[in-house]
Amino acid sequence: MPPELFALATAFFSALSNVLTKKGLRYSNAGTAVVMSLCINIVFLWGVSFLFIPLDSLRSPGILIFVIVGLFQPGFTRWLTYKGIETLGVSVADPMRATTPLFSALMAILLLGERMTVPVFWATLLIIAGITLLSHHGGSAEKVRLVYVLYPLLASLLAGFSQALRKVGLGAVPHPFLAAAVTATSSLLISLLTVWISAKKKQILLLNLSSLAYYLPAGVAVSLAMVSIYFALDQGKVTVVTPISSTAPLFALTLSALFLRDVERVTIKIVIGACLIVAGVLLISLWR
Repeated sequence: MPPELFALATAFFSALSNVLTKKGLRYSNAGTAVVMSLCINIVFLWGVSFLFIPLDSLRSPGILIFVIVGLFQPGFTRWLTYKGIETLGVSVADPMRATTPLFSALMAILLLGERMTVPVFWATLLIIAGITLLSHHGGSAEKVRLVYVLYPLLASLLAGFSQALRKVGLGAVPHPFLAAAVTATSSLLISLLTVWISAKKKQILLLNLSSLAYYLPAGVAVSLAMVSIYFALDQGKVTVVTPISSTAPLFALTLSALFLRDVERVTIKIVIGACLIVAGVLLISLWR
């Protein structure tokens, strides 16, 4: 299968996982959602790895790259994403979460001395306009608290940094399932440590049958998204894969309108804001 289809599968499964997680968050919290999804990731990804992948690849020094990536991606970035979904809703948080190419371009300009091109300039304006529009939703242009907006944006920033690391790692260990399994395991350890520290102050894990009914399929969906992006990065270029995988907000809007009508409302303002962000992401990715 071509890398473009893997990237498209990443977008769809990410959106599906977020919609299911939003349903589960009615009965639970973001910390529980992260731990549950990572546990499902590990069972699924290590199961496939044991069956089909030579595990002697674990001896490769390149595997340390995926351990390092796992310290913040997917665990911490997933927590930030789920907090954004919990506070803003899928139809608002997902477009903001898709701004990864903007941050990678801005970091290249600030840290690597690259020039601000015309496409990057206009793409930045489109994305800022989209975020501004999404930050004023509700019955009477109600402003969203700044910290809520920062959740998906910070997740996007960290994800952009991890894309490059994962691409380098796959050059040394070209096994997407194994790479995803290692990052999920590393993330789970960090997440459990965070939960243990936080549990001293308050209850952070809240699991019940109602939330589990949504977290289980959400975990499978996000596992498929993880594997898809690794296959896409392994076979294709980051500049091609990233914009396609960033179309998840379009899937999220459709799925939210179909399955989240009892939880959140997709308005024309949200649709326009999401489209502005996706247009900016595509512009900055394809013509920078």
